[in-house]
Amino acid sequence: MSTFSTAITGLKAYQTDLGVIGNNIANANTTGYKASRAQFSELLVQTIEGATPPSDSTGGIDPMQIGAGVIVGGILNIQTQGAIEPTGRSSDLAIQGEGFYVLSNGESQIYTRVGSFELDANGNLVDAGTGLKVQGIDGDIHIPLGSNEAAGTTEVELVGNLNASDADDPITLTENESTLETSFFIIDTLGGKHQVNVTFSVPGSANTGLWDYAVSAASNDTGVFTGASAGQIQFASGGNVLSITGPGSGGGIFTFNPGNAAASAQEFSIDFDALTGFAALSSVSMKQQDGVPPGSLTSFTVSNDGMVNGIYSNGLVTEMDTLKLASFSNPAGLLRLANGQFAETPNSGVAQYGVAGTGGRGTIVAGALEQSNVDLGTELVNLIIAQRGYEANAQVISVANQIQQTTLNLLR
Repeated sequence: MSTFSTAITGLKAYQTDLGVIGNNIANANTTGYKASRAQFSELLVQTIEGATPPSDSTGGIDPMQIGAGVIVGGILNIQTQGAIEPTGRSSDLAIQGEGFYVLSNGESQIYTRVGSFELDANGNLVDAGTGLKVQGIDGDIHIPLGSNEAAGTTEVELVGNLNASDADDPITLTENESTLETSFFIIDTLGGKHQVNVTFSVPGSANTGLWDYAVSAASNDTGVFTGASAGQIQFASGGNVLSITGPGSGGGIFTFNPGNAAASAQEFSIDFDALTGFAALSSVSMKQQDGVPPGSLTSFTVSNDGMVNGIYSNGLVTEMDTLKLASFSNPAGLLRLANGQFAETPNSGVAQYGVAGTGGRGTIVAGALEQSNVDLGTELVNLIIAQRGYEANAQVISVANQIQQTTLNLLR
């Protein structure tokens, strides 16, 4: 009897549906899990009698057909956004919007929404569950904690006054505004400190607002200045800088050779524009310089555009890489793997790579994880519906069996 085979297809379909629903419920609290849904389709229909057209005396007759049951036509991946929950852990990352993190096993690319990452012993950012390396625009993201980094001086800014009525002895720049006896330091590319002297003097016996300046390394320093290192500053009658000649003009460059074979030549500018030429005591000091001494990499942060920044103990912040995100024309067509990971398929489309916030990709939320998108209430309702469907098909088999038994009894 076709009733048996039809009901059996229903049992099989609902059994699959129960498996899908059960897996959703089991992963209701799994980070980054994407729910699935069984899609039922009707089996091939048996036509008992075809349709007939209407005539002048009678109307038409519709076709007579009996269905052959049901199958699971597909199991759909529901790629909707899960709730984002803060964790306070800097290496936990969530995507707000579309896109997938890109992981590498050295041979192929794997995709995931699970942003539970950590650093391995070699400083590689990896997936905490599988050890697969997280990919950035430049390849494997590498964050070598404990490594040292320094920033050489590129700019020095001076402030103070050169007495417009004082034509006595030369005045030597100092770092302390209360004394004229010390010099400021610059930082070379390896983080080494070098003392620099700047000497101001009035040429001739009359002070006309013109001052000579000369930049030199301290006598006990191994470094030397190469190229031009002297010039003149002319003050206007109002006390402001009127003109500057020499390398200090218009942000010109002073070149300093640290005398260290490992450190490269240091080029930096000295800004004299904030100096004044009033009839007051002469006092010049360094306001600031942008060099940073050596510091070790202590932590890292990830911005909402996926930029990975290293944080050093000396306050230096450097860009290390940018997270690479993948997007697909049909993310539901991805092949589901273990650990919340997916692989590309012919129906998902080819991965399109980019960074967060571009090309329809979402943004990064650091210190948080995306939770499962399973709606537990909906799944429990679906569970009851699937259970009733399974029971109903089992009842059809029971009734069909009773009818068959009755028919057999008629033959006795």
